[in-house]
Amino acid sequence: MNIVIVGGGTSGLVTAAIMQNFWKDKVNISLYYNPDNQSIGVGEGTTPSFIDVLNETLGYSTEDAIRELDATIKLGVLFKDWIPNTQYYHGFVEVANDETDKRSDKLSSNVSSFYSLINDCYKGGINFNEPTNTIPTELYKCDFAFHITTNKLCDFLFKYLKGRVNVIEDKVSEVNTDGKNIQSIICEKSGEVSADLFVDATGLDAMLLNKLDGAEWVDLSHHLPLDRAIPQKIKNHSDFIPSYTLANATKHGWIWQIPSQTEYGTGYLYSSKFTTDDEAKHDFGNWLAINHSERLDEEPRIIKWNSGYQKKAWIGNCLAVGLSGGFIEPLEALTHQYLTFMVETFMSLNSTLKMLDYNRDRFNMVQNRILFDYTQFLNLHYCTNRTDSKFWRHMKNNKTDWVRTLEEKCKHEFLDVFDTDDMLDYWGNDNYIQVMKGTNLFNKDAIQDYMQSRKNPELLYDDARQQHDYIMDYKSKTIMVDHKDYLETIKKVSHLPYLV
Repeated sequence: MNIVIVGGGTSGLVTAAIMQNFWKDKVNISLYYNPDNQSIGVGEGTTPSFIDVLNETLGYSTEDAIRELDATIKLGVLFKDWIPNTQYYHGFVEVANDETDKRSDKLSSNVSSFYSLINDCYKGGINFNEPTNTIPTELYKCDFAFHITTNKLCDFLFKYLKGRVNVIEDKVSEVNTDGKNIQSIICEKSGEVSADLFVDATGLDAMLLNKLDGAEWVDLSHHLPLDRAIPQKIKNHSDFIPSYTLANATKHGWIWQIPSQTEYGTGYLYSSKFTTDDEAKHDFGNWLAINHSERLDEEPRIIKWNSGYQKKAWIGNCLAVGLSGGFIEPLEALTHQYLTFMVETFMSLNSTLKMLDYNRDRFNMVQNRILFDYTQFLNLHYCTNRTDSKFWRHMKNNKTDWVRTLEEKCKHEFLDVFDTDDMLDYWGNDNYIQVMKGTNLFNKDAIQDYMQSRKNPELLYDDARQQHDYIMDYKSKTIMVDHKDYLETIKKVSHLPYLV
């Protein structure tokens, strides 16, 4: 099978790498990219699934990533001022047990969180990774991710793909279709190019998929109206390298801050429905003046997008990936996770390369469910008491129906730690619990009543206490090391054994 990928950003490059690794000599992959369409190049946060791609697909070690991608360790996200003058931490929730422990491979923190909330000792469930400039010596036994610089990731992927796929510098000028399938693309240098499968990695324009019948954009701007970003690079002069992403809420939106080894990638996100570009620049400028002394970008640029996704990301012989398939907002760093999950889902459903209608329909159903889940989870973060602008008043009054019902549930019950709703399977209860605890959605009396309603509440409570004590003991035995020192050590040696 001949596969043509159009787009040389992260989405196209990662897709090419994953597909080549999966199908190997069963496919011939050609990637066409326009060198004028450069990636934005801001710092990006990832989730643990990105580590799996680097390690398992690319054969790329953690040490390699730190040395070549300017990567830093990410253990979670610090949410500041989403409720004014407060902050909370959302960390990765799974920690592998000690080899001598007889429990399951990974310990669920659900019942520990349950116990913690009842007893007013909540510290993020299993998360011993509180917002700090340190990382645990047990790093390789816990879920972690990277902060990366997009340009460096793209440079690495281009090198990786050399000799594995055909990488062609060319611009697509025309797309030929019969309405149901892409017949060919016309390139300025290569002329007409045909393929069995076309992968659209052209970004929000989705220049291939949008040429086909049935392409339909699902607009999410009512519930998630952010549609503008002002990125900025900041020089880091301190010895402090956070092991977390900062999401700092402001009057008109929120600011991200992502550390690399030498600088910060930061930016201001807002909605054009409620805030002018000048207001946003002024608000962001005030924040920068307070928090940073030296900017690296002289003239700030504005990135625009429409929050939503393609109802059918796979139509005929065309698959839309990354931003071409959809983009909501960068809160919780879901871009890479969404990309890799959907590409891997596509390959799993189409492993024989027969392009069957059933597999296509199933893929689109899965994508719709995942992005629906994303929407609910992100909208949940905005359940705050902020009303100091049109934006925050809109968010308060325009929650999704599912989020409204979840809020109501938590007034009377607990988020069930045993009979999990399907929606929570993708994220896991503790992700919801951390965000909901941070936004003060839990009612302690309701949790107590819920516990008493369960069969054998004493046994439930005792099990929750034992798991909580186990986690606290695990935390107490974990030594934290300075994040910057750890990174510098890795860069100086050819291989760093796992810290003990």
